Amino acid sequence: MLYRLLQKMLNNKWMVSCLLIGTILAVAMVSSVPIYTNGVLQRMLIKDLENFQVDSNIFPGSFSLKAEYYGVPKEKGIRNFDDVTREFDNEICKNMALPVQQKYNLYTYDFLSIAADPSTGHKKDVAVKIDAPMDFKNHINIISGSAFSKSKSNGTIDVMVSEEALQKLDVLVGKLYTIKDIVDEKRPTFKVRIAGVYTLKDKRDLYWDQGLSKYSESLIMDYDLFKNDFLKSDLGGITSGEWYYAFDYHKISIDNLKGLLSFVDSESKWLKSYTGSDLKIPALSILKQYDERAKLLKLTLWILQVPILLMLVFFMFMVSQLLIRREEGEIAVQKSRGASGWQIFYGYTAEGAILAVVSLVIGPLTGLLICKMLGAANGFMEFVQRSSLPVKLNLNSYIFSIYALILFMLTMLIPVIPASRTSIVLHKQQGARKNKKPIWKKYFFDIILLGISCYGLYTYNLRQGILKVTGAKSGDIPIDPLLFLISAFFILGAGLLFLRIFPYIVRLIFYIGRKIWPPALYTSLISVGRSGGKDQFLMLFLIFTISLGVFDANAARTMNNNTEEKVKYACGADITMQEKWESNKDDESPSYEQGQGGSDASGSKGPVIYKEPPFSRYTKLSSLESVTKVFKKEDAIFQCESKKDNGTLMAIIPNEFGKIAWFRNDLLPYHWFNYLNLLSRDPRALLVSSSFKKKYKSKVGDPIYISWENNQSIEGIIFGFIDYWPSYNPYSGNDDTSENNIVVANLSLIQALSPIEPYEVWAKKKPGVSSEQLYDEIKKNDINITYLKDASQQIIMKKNDPMLQGTNGALTLGFIVTMIISVIGFLIYWIMSIKDRTLQFGILRAMGVSFKEIVEMLLGEQVLISGSAIIMGIVVGGITSNLFVPLLQMAYSSKEQVPPFRVVASGADYIKLYIIIALMMLTGIIILARMIAKINISQALKLGED
Repeated sequence: MLYRLLQKMLNNKWMVSCLLIGTILAVAMVSSVPIYTNGVLQRMLIKDLENFQVDSNIFPGSFSLKAEYYGVPKEKGIRNFDDVTREFDNEICKNMALPVQQKYNLYTYDFLSIAADPSTGHKKDVAVKIDAPMDFKNHINIISGSAFSKSKSNGTIDVMVSEEALQKLDVLVGKLYTIKDIVDEKRPTFKVRIAGVYTLKDKRDLYWDQGLSKYSESLIMDYDLFKNDFLKSDLGGITSGEWYYAFDYHKISIDNLKGLLSFVDSESKWLKSYTGSDLKIPALSILKQYDERAKLLKLTLWILQVPILLMLVFFMFMVSQLLIRREEGEIAVQKSRGASGWQIFYGYTAEGAILAVVSLVIGPLTGLLICKMLGAANGFMEFVQRSSLPVKLNLNSYIFSIYALILFMLTMLIPVIPASRTSIVLHKQQGARKNKKPIWKKYFFDIILLGISCYGLYTYNLRQGILKVTGAKSGDIPIDPLLFLISAFFILGAGLLFLRIFPYIVRLIFYIGRKIWPPALYTSLISVGRSGGKDQFLMLFLIFTISLGVFDANAARTMNNNTEEKVKYACGADITMQEKWESNKDDESPSYEQGQGGSDASGSKGPVIYKEPPFSRYTKLSSLESVTKVFKKEDAIFQCESKKDNGTLMAIIPNEFGKIAWFRNDLLPYHWFNYLNLLSRDPRALLVSSSFKKKYKSKVGDPIYISWENNQSIEGIIFGFIDYWPSYNPYSGNDDTSENNIVVANLSLIQALSPIEPYEVWAKKKPGVSSEQLYDEIKKNDINITYLKDASQQIIMKKNDPMLQGTNGALTLGFIVTMIISVIGFLIYWIMSIKDRTLQFGILRAMGVSFKEIVEMLLGEQVLISGSAIIMGIVVGGITSNLFVPLLQMAYSSKEQVPPFRVVASGADYIKLYIIIALMMLTGIIILARMIAKINISQALKLGED
């Protein structure tokens, strides 16, 4: 039985190979969903922790605790210290399940002093404390003297000090000092000798993560001496204990993150109740915020991957239907020769099982390999030298694979059941009958799917409107699961609608050229017109896959383009910077966020008077093409009639500003240069945000009075209203529901009627100039920059964001898999078509039709069936992109969607798509031509006799 089954599969090696490759790819794609998602989430987690370490200079994996024992009986303090140490070593380290890179415990005996002694130079007592850190000697270098002693010598204890402590405590190496307790005067004094001075062995050592300054007033004693001798004597005491453990945060896995957070929470509560102190984990906020970012990433990935998964389901269904339809005759013959329905069903089950087992072995491994390669995605179909994603096979990947294979088996075996009940006579009768109207045409599935997708689009727009009005975060409003499917539903609905009208298109083409068509094309038109819908599966499949390919390409370009536009818009220009200005209050340095100036708002006496640095230094920088002054006040007061409101004042030089600032031309009703021209008409001209029109019914020509701090009001006149402006976010008001106001004025007006204050310098870099070149030139010219925002560097940071990398990788994966599946589906269909028409081609060759004419006939069918489906797929893909790519905004609040989402398409992506399609069709023609060339006429005719 198995031999016959394998022989049958070998006889159909082309079809079986394509089916196997398609199934493997389907399993690889399905299994890659959990693999890739986990890999991206893992990279995002580690990247967030690394960024935290760079920004804060604090090791994210550190766990620290300080317990105060002041006022606690010494025995209880010692017992508590030992209990906490055991808790760290036995419970925390065990349950964290992370390598410990560094650790230490620290005894502290505080509230001591070096007794006044003229012989030592101390005229009065000097506050000091005794610290006994564990494993101290292995992390220091002794620069003077020797190390502390491990035992007392004649009642004297040798200690060490840092260079800072040496000066602060005013002690000398080799000298003896008397230490006394300044709280408990009854406690006996003891002698210490300054044995040596130490410094750090390695500043990067995690042992010093909390710095050396904590020991600036400390005498360092040997840990074991303090614990086993000094503390047990009447001399010693303990006022606090510290524990520091540095875990390797790179080993944190998203699989156990929830358990880790739960353990840390419970452990922190226990330690707080036992010691009165909390367990401090600097990165705990990052770990908790990660869950929110993980939800956003999962949401984005599911929006992108659900249509691909539906496409794979459709692919498996199409292939299974083609396979069974091709073998219906063979099934009928077996049935007529005595084979039972169960035997036939078992045979196909065994065939499907073989394909499924092979796919289950190879598919997840292929998915793992694909995910590793996609880790280097820097953009859509763009790869850089980057370490691969931290991906691994997991249980979910095999569960997803099994689900996919079960679906494949079902789609393959369900059609076998009715086919196994059909005898050869009944099969011939059914073949002679006119094809029935497809169920999707009868019940208007195309219209229903389009209606559902339009409804989903409506609910999406409604949801975005709620976000805009309320200022809520995306996660605050539940997401309708239908939104994950509507793009695929729209493609299917549009494809079915095209199939409904396709027969009429073929008839129209036939009618128009019925007297001029060459024989090959004439035959192609008749063949396609009389196919009875047999080609509908292929056409719908091609429309679906090509549309998804276009959708993925446009979604990727849109995501990347909008990410760059958000950065450029928020920055306002290539470079925005502010120099430190000298003033009569040098201790009150100017701040970009608040922009102090004019009158002193802090309550100190007298106004702040600034000295403007020479602006000509910026114009002489060779790295910059042009520069301009931009004055901004974040908390200016605007009075419109009798009502006052706060907002941002921006004062500019219009003609210079237009050459430097970045702004999208579609954000305002007219080109934004027209608004700059309005400002140039009158020094008093103002551009105000549309929020004024909504709140106060303001109109062009109305006066507005501008003031800030204690400056006098400046009158301006409204010349126009704006919704957007470079660096202005209308949704970043004082609360989630308010809109931020902005007034754009002429800098000449503001500086003429108010004291000069620090302004920003906006600049445009020359082409080809790097950020490093500009920074070096600024440094060489001694320009003291207190604030700088570089759009190019922020774009690089955004591109390195694991969320964007994950999205690009998912879109690249979707595009590649879609194109491969479309090629395989295309080949499967046409190979089966040629196999089914062997008799027809044999008869045509026997009648004298040349090989060239048959190829021309096939080429005509390819153009009519595949070509029209491909063109329709490109058109539907473009429409789908315009309608449904904006759904990617679902993961963001209104504040994060400035400037508004804009769908863009890249000609380069379409060229890639056209090349793939051309290669697909060319490959198909070559394979089909070779198959036809190998047809044996006599064998074909004998097949007809049978």
